[in-house]
Amino acid sequence: MTGDKRPTFGAAGTMAAGYTGQEFLAGLSKDWKLKLDKPVEQEMPDGKKRTYVNGSGGNGVTISAGYADSENMSSLLCRTSTDQSDEFGFLAACTGLDVTGVDHDKASSWLKQAKKETDSLYEKQVAETGNKKEYVVSGVFVSGPVTMILHRAYDKYSLRILGGAVA
Repeated sequence: MTGDKRPTFGAAGTMAAGYTGQEFLAGLSKDWKLKLDKPVEQEMPDGKKRTYVNGSGGNGVTISAGYADSENMSSLLCRTSTDQSDEFGFLAACTGLDVTGVDHDKASSWLKQAKKETDSLYEKQVAETGNKKEYVVSGVFVSGPVTMILHRAYDKYSLRILGGAVA
């Protein structure tokens, strides 16, 4: 769907009680040569504080893990450029989140289809508008306690994984 019709989501809940995602983030950062920053606390518009851990690599990939409280992961955002040689591999690695109840085969299959659909819709929108800065969104995938959605904005893919299946 196009950006003007994108779905809205409620606040993400924890992905699973006690799930910190530390081992997953460590593996992802090692495999994709990401440097993880120290956790930072940010105040949200509703006055609640959230903790985030951000990471980036020289290869143009970035991650941001959010915590509903200081310990339980509630969201993961994985970004890469559309011209990155292995952008799909990085996004697929993010769908491998080690949360109990996530069907990784279905998530991987969904991601392949979502990428095809967002690329096709992006090209269609660009052809219609002449604007190369279009924003398109995939269909939503829910697996166990998480919701996944793929965004394409110009030359970036953003894979959002939200806890609490908050569609």
